[in-house]
Amino acid sequence: MIKTSIEKLSEPIGFDIANSDDNVQSDLLNGLGRGFKMYQERDFELQLSYLSQKLNKDAEKLILGLAEFINLKNK
Repeated sequence: MIKTSIEKLSEPIGFDIANSDDNVQSDLLNGLGRGFKMYQERDFELQLSYLSQKLNKDAEKLILGLAEFINLKNK
């Protein structure tokens, strides 16, 4: 499978965005959310399942921590 340049750079770009401000970080996540919105519900859940299997502990900590703040904001 041929990888595009963006696929090759996804991890370094994520690292750089982590060192940016909250506007840039939220833009990245909002873009992911907009893209994932195009999946059908079953495909969305399946993709999340695949994705969750490949996350390292740092990514899990970020996502779980973010989920806690989202839950607090929405209460």
